[in-house]
Amino acid sequence: MFQTLQKLRVICFMFATTAERKVPPLPSDLPFTLNNLWDNPGARKIQKRWGRSGTRGNACGRGQRGQGARSGAGVPPKFEGGQTPLTRRLPKWGAKPSLEIYREVNICQIVDRIKQGRIDATQPIQIRDMLESRIFSKCKYGVKLLARGAERLAELNTPLTIEVSDASKTAIEAIKNAGGQVKVVYFTPLLLRQHMFPDKYPLELRQALPPSRAVEAIQRTEERGAVSNYIKPKWVIEEEVEKQKLEELAKLEVDTLKVQLKVAETVETAKKEKKKKKQKQQEEKQVSTLDLTNFKYPAVIEPGCGKDKIRQRKPVVYKKISLNID
Repeated sequence: MFQTLQKLRVICFMFATTAERKVPPLPSDLPFTLNNLWDNPGARKIQKRWGRSGTRGNACGRGQRGQGARSGAGVPPKFEGGQTPLTRRLPKWGAKPSLEIYREVNICQIVDRIKQGRIDATQPIQIRDMLESRIFSKCKYGVKLLARGAERLAELNTPLTIEVSDASKTAIEAIKNAGGQVKVVYFTPLLLRQHMFPDKYPLELRQALPPSRAVEAIQRTEERGAVSNYIKPKWVIEEEVEKQKLEELAKLEVDTLKVQLKVAETVETAKKEKKKKKQKQQEEKQVSTLDLTNFKYPAVIEPGCGKDKIRQRKPVVYKKISLNID
């Protein structure tokens, strides 16, 4: 019975007009109750059916065969027809994330192992000692020293020397204040494994030359106050030589400037002394020419007060002219 009713509904839908398909008739006679619900007219649209004759019949708008006509076929949006795509044409730049993640060790952990007698504080504390004292069980790239529990260094009587791959600024300052030292050592994963498990390597491996990225990281720790121990590349040695030369040149320039200033000061003092001597000579001449017998200070300014004023006339200069009249 249900199948026959479904067939009748399909037949009615086929013979119905487009307006009737889009806007279903409202059951105005029936009440709007929970067991009899319907949507607003035009709210629900019937999906388009392809391949039923008309403009979208036969090939259903996919064209005559080809890649686009197949089911599940298509091209991704980034595909550009075979030419090198934009993602490969443009250059890549920016920061590359470091894959070397160091094992973090706090100062309080080292202090605990020293108190338990697992680590000898009189000897330099290396990564191998940390592994043997079970601070960590695995370490692939290196160890970074952190300053947590730095106040506990006061419990120890001996200064510590710790050899790690990296260290924070506060940790370095805390160990330095306690009279110790932090030494930064470069390890490759293979060299670190040989350092931690020397029994497995009968032959000792050579120390590796660090890349530029590792050298820059070591130099940053040196700026924080640590001591480094690694093979310096050629470009680092050249930079150090250049720095020394610049410092020497700066010292020479400072010395020459000091000499020039001293010479200038001596010249200025000599000029000032000459000026003073000239002024003194001029004052002495003026005093010798003036008659100070009737001189009064402050001078009286009244009509007729300039009668007794000393007046000096300009000397008359006579010129001799000789004429020869032939």
